[in-house]
Amino acid sequence: MSKDQDDFLKELLNDFKIEGAEHLQAMVKGLLELENDINSQEKKTIVETVFREMHSMKGASRAVNLMQIERLCMHLESVFHEIKNEKLQLSKDMFDVFFQATDTLETMLKEMDNPNKSVSENAISQLGVKLKALSLKSIKHSNADYFLKEIPTERQGEHLNTESHAVEEKAITIPAEKEVPSEPLPVLKQKEKISETETVRIDTAKLYDSLRLAEEMITIKNKLKFHSDQLQLFSSNISNWKRKFSEAASFDNEEELKEKELLKKHDEALADAVKNIEKLQYDAGRTIDEMILGLKKTLLQPFSSLLAVVPRIVRDLSKEYNKEVELNILGSETEIDRRILEAMKDPIVHLVRNCIDHGIESKDERVKLKKEVSGTLTISIASDADQKIKIILEDDGRGINREKLISSAVKSGTIKAEAVDSMNEQEINMLIFASGVSTSPFITDVSGRGLGMAIVLEKITGLGGNIAVESVAHKGTKFTITLPQTLATFKGILVKASESLFMIPTTAIFKALKIAPDDISTVESKNTIRLNNEIVGLVSLADVLGVRKRHSKQKSNFLQGLALQIAQKKLVFVVDEVLGEHEGIVKSLGPQLKHVNNIAGATLLGDGKIVPVLQIAELINAAIGKSFTTDFDHEEKHENSDADVQKRILLAEDSITIRNMMRNYLETAGFDVVTAVDGQDAFEHLQSERFDIVVTDIEMPRMNGIQLTAKIKEHAAFNHLPVVLVTALESKDDRKRGMEAGANAYIIKSSFEKSNLIDTINRLI
Repeated sequence: MSKDQDDFLKELLNDFKIEGAEHLQAMVKGLLELENDINSQEKKTIVETVFREMHSMKGASRAVNLMQIERLCMHLESVFHEIKNEKLQLSKDMFDVFFQATDTLETMLKEMDNPNKSVSENAISQLGVKLKALSLKSIKHSNADYFLKEIPTERQGEHLNTESHAVEEKAITIPAEKEVPSEPLPVLKQKEKISETETVRIDTAKLYDSLRLAEEMITIKNKLKFHSDQLQLFSSNISNWKRKFSEAASFDNEEELKEKELLKKHDEALADAVKNIEKLQYDAGRTIDEMILGLKKTLLQPFSSLLAVVPRIVRDLSKEYNKEVELNILGSETEIDRRILEAMKDPIVHLVRNCIDHGIESKDERVKLKKEVSGTLTISIASDADQKIKIILEDDGRGINREKLISSAVKSGTIKAEAVDSMNEQEINMLIFASGVSTSPFITDVSGRGLGMAIVLEKITGLGGNIAVESVAHKGTKFTITLPQTLATFKGILVKASESLFMIPTTAIFKALKIAPDDISTVESKNTIRLNNEIVGLVSLADVLGVRKRHSKQKSNFLQGLALQIAQKKLVFVVDEVLGEHEGIVKSLGPQLKHVNNIAGATLLGDGKIVPVLQIAELINAAIGKSFTTDFDHEEKHENSDADVQKRILLAEDSITIRNMMRNYLETAGFDVVTAVDGQDAFEHLQSERFDIVVTDIEMPRMNGIQLTAKIKEHAAFNHLPVVLVTALESKDDRKRGMEAGANAYIIKSSFEKSNLIDTINRLI
């Protein structure tokens, strides 16, 4: 096969994967409707729809040579052909086989690109036998002989493929009253019109790529704003200088007057340039925002695509637990960002499972409680004017057992027993999202481990949303999830902590505040403040991040604080300065820094500075248990103490990537870092500069780390300096060589972020 033909086939297979999923979704939806009301007035229409979906999927799979899928669709189609023509009566016992077939089709669709298939030829044959057996159970006697001829024995194996084709052929050539009617012409014309002129099927990966490129333009917008502000400042300074110059100059002669006129022209030209750049910055910013918003709208998708799996889950769990559950879905046409929709699949499914497992009672229980035998699960979705999406999952079951919930939370260490009395109803309900907390008396594949709800909360908050719980005993439980309609471009507040810059996502900021000495009180040996009638812990951002404090020479009667909140966890972080809001994109740290705690990524400011973006959930967890200490009146006393003198590190590393990475890591921790490209370069630095410690790689040109360590320890002027070896060499022999050379610490490079490198350095100096 030529490359062009191969590429074309791949394109066809990708198209079929999408089309097949759509056909399968429609089939499952129809089957669920038929099972729920087998004598529905719309039964004939639904059967017709399901039959056409099976027929279309069969034809499409044949076109791309997916013979297994074609055969299974053909078995289903043969049964539904008889149901449609009223030669076969639907019965409840048929649906388990129908759903087994649709599950198999779903598996085959998912494994299209996987060379190792889990569905065997024999499995398809056995499903074909089961589907034919259904026909034997319910078929009218007048047609029984016709179908008996077509049913193979279980041992016929691969002959089923040939005979199935025979069934298909007979279904097409039987007398007119048994023929499959073709689709009405107007419907075909309408479909062609929609597919050709109103919609375009495009790979979502291409849309994501386009959106990422568009979001990169935010950096250009920020740079334009920065340079526009700089130019405006420059123009203002020139104007001030011109005014002073004009006041001082006499302009007595013709030459000076000419200079004055020339200065005026330049000033006017500069003013025009400032106006033009301001207009360009405004127009570019607006265009970039509109472009990003437009691309985000192309990624909107209705909730129906996510909720399509819910009826099947409810059906299966209801049968498994012998419960009757009526499912109501409202607002499924509401649209949301496809990426959010995909991320919400597991949380929604988990909440549905919990509502059925934990919430809705068994039939006998409901009868005893004088409730309707059938429980109700309602899922409603709506959007508001602020482009927020609200999802409500509500059941009419037993409600949350607060005694069991509190007991589990205390047992898992989530809360202390004495803290319960001070908790309100909402805080108690939110304990179900704590890891390790469960009200289930035993563990099943659905619930009981106390992890699922914690993951639900993590997913929702990670998308910039939140979740609330309401519950009334014997009345039911309601989960209210609020999500953004689209994944918003990152916005954060730029702060300074001990001369280092950090970005805090605005979604995590509950409140910005100034803290006076009288606002701080001590509770259980920890400093706290009162915030909206709630006692909240007070910590230093610099302390939590391990950034060395530098005392300010400026006295202040207030501290700057930011109250950060994730779910029900709230803390106030003290910072040196709040520098304003920033819009941009967040880049990941990459594999080399994947173990760095409390940092989600980095963003680029308009002036080109790279700033770490804080991971708030990790930050709050790291801060719990820490306490903030401050002395408003005596900060200047410590300015010149030895502890506050910035320590200098000599870093020797031949890889420019790792060298820059480690320099940034150490500088963020508050050290003054000088770099060297190898051991020889490092030793030359030692002879002309003062350092407190040497951090070095081992494998380097000219002079390696072992040789550098030995030379330092042999030299009377520097043998007091601690040496830390940070290397990729992990063997005991390498470690022994390092220690024999006189190194004070040996750290493996692949995990230096996790190995308390900063703590090691602090201990040694």
